[in-house]
Amino acid sequence: MNANIIRALEARYACRLERLTGGYTNFAYLMAGAEPPLVAKVTNLSNEDTLNEIQVMKLVQGSCDTPSIHEVSEMEGMRIIVMDCMPGISAQSVLDAGDWARAEQIYSRMGHLLASQIHSQPYNQQEQGIRRSNRSALSQMIKKLEFVPGSLSRYSLQLLSAADAQDQPWVLTHGDFGVHNILCEEEGALHVLDWEWAEWGGPLSDVAWVCWFTKLHYPGQALKLNAAFVRGYLSSNPLVFSPQQLKAASLYKVWNVLHRLRIAPKEVQREWVRRLEWTLNEDFSDLHGIS
Repeated sequence: MNANIIRALEARYACRLERLTGGYTNFAYLMAGAEPPLVAKVTNLSNEDTLNEIQVMKLVQGSCDTPSIHEVSEMEGMRIIVMDCMPGISAQSVLDAGDWARAEQIYSRMGHLLASQIHSQPYNQQEQGIRRSNRSALSQMIKKLEFVPGSLSRYSLQLLSAADAQDQPWVLTHGDFGVHNILCEEEGALHVLDWEWAEWGGPLSDVAWVCWFTKLHYPGQALKLNAAFVRGYLSSNPLVFSPQQLKAASLYKVWNVLHRLRIAPKEVQREWVRRLEWTLNEDFSDLHGIS
């Protein structure tokens, strides 16, 4: 990041910027010494995802435990968002440490939080600046991605058309909900981060993404964790879905990632094509009938 931006932020907030891990499309810094504790997210002005994130974070203030935005500014071709630094540790670190009992509790609370604090926001056509689901245009998107083998594209279209869930009323969806974007405190409080992929759309996309992520990265514990998550979700929102619809919603998310990777390095594209093939072959029926 430009040294002038770092110096300007450090002078303005009387702090020292320390680079945080994560963030593939932006730079994130802890503003050490700032009061209250703050984080700066810095991204190119051409990154429309951050504009989407700003609008969503404003919308959910007071209804969801997420950082408050203190300032949005522009400098030398970059957009700077200064927001609260939330307490806690990454929920994913609990899984990586193998603390499965605590992880199961987190998943249950995540389900309840998603249903009661995020999906409780019904679609509002008057709300400007928040992305809308591109599900209706997905078939055209799939046909245009030349780095994906045609056999996988055709099979995806077949499964998507056979298990459409577009009749679900639209709500606010996080877009990348999961342990990788949750901070958890020792006493159990959860904080939701990174709203760049949020959109108005069907609630099943968020539910499926959590289950997909867990099945992919933690297969040995996925059934127990996802069952806790789904039960927590259904306790606040009695969403009805089939295993086929869950897979279709997962495919929708994977294809949106693939669409974002049109100009990504070849090895990144190959990895996500592998994940697409895994999704097409994965069995999602293990969560059927959970209540």
